[in-house]
Amino acid sequence: MNRQSRSKLLLAVALTALLMYWGWRLYEVVGPQLDQELPDLGSLVRYLLGLLFLLFCIGMLAYLNYRLAFRRWMPQEKTRPYYWSWLCFFAWLLFEMLQLRTDQEPGFIDENILVASLLIGFMILYGFIADTWQTRRQQQQLIQQKTEAELTALKAQINPHFLFNALNTIYNEAQRSDNEPVADLIEQLAGILRFTLQESTRPSISIEQEFQFLGKYLALQRARLPQVATLQLETRLDWDGHPAQLAPLLLIPFVENMFQYGISLVYPARLTLDVLVENRQLRMRVTNTIGVVNGAKTGSGTGIKNARQRLALLYPNRHDLRIDQTDTVFDVTLRIDL
Repeated sequence: MNRQSRSKLLLAVALTALLMYWGWRLYEVVGPQLDQELPDLGSLVRYLLGLLFLLFCIGMLAYLNYRLAFRRWMPQEKTRPYYWSWLCFFAWLLFEMLQLRTDQEPGFIDENILVASLLIGFMILYGFIADTWQTRRQQQQLIQQKTEAELTALKAQINPHFLFNALNTIYNEAQRSDNEPVADLIEQLAGILRFTLQESTRPSISIEQEFQFLGKYLALQRARLPQVATLQLETRLDWDGHPAQLAPLLLIPFVENMFQYGISLVYPARLTLDVLVENRQLRMRVTNTIGVVNGAKTGSGTGIKNARQRLALLYPNRHDLRIDQTDTVFDVTLRIDL
């Protein structure tokens, strides 16, 4: 038992003892008057108080047995005999106390054995039930901690290559001339970094914040892409305005993948991003031609894999992800019930 648990136990015992003491002192004052005016009511009050006190004592014995004996000896196999030996000793002690209460009358031996057995059985049952609940709570806490750790790790693994590309774009632009586009690009990059470092640590953000982040990312990508007729980029971020929350950085792996594997300066390339949030449902379609042939450019697929895991952890039975790939086209369709 740790220090916090001992403190709570001592506080509960102290409060209970104080309330019992106040109740007894109050009964000393009111009890005789009740016996004179309402003798039946006074007997009923004494009977109910005695019953409550008995139930309280039984509950406290079971609780103390669980906290001080069961949890100390029962979990480990080598100390388990200590627990059963303690119960045998306590059963003998309880029986002898009951015998003293009945003045060692032989006619009460069977009754006292039955009462002692019932009390010991209740203590054993209480211990196993409390241990089951405690184990279940610990398992739920472990699952929650594991989920949070996995989500943190997945967020940390998101591919940041677009930041390096953006920095190169800003550097090249600054070398050519000192103009307004450079300031705009720096502002967009600062917004992305701020979002990644601050907002992404929260469990969820608004759709508006996620769209602002995607907008900054798309602006940087457009700035670094060459203006050629063979490269087409179409994007749409649409939202009906209704309040909705989304896990941060959940969509960006699919968008990153589109730019990383869909851009080609040799072959015709078409990249399409369409995100619609309506009636608390998000629908996203990401399509890109595969810009590199014969496997000259391959990826580990970490971003898409991480996105799958995050969706499974955050939106179980609330999302549908389909990925279709041919020799020339990579297509992603995602639906999330927010």
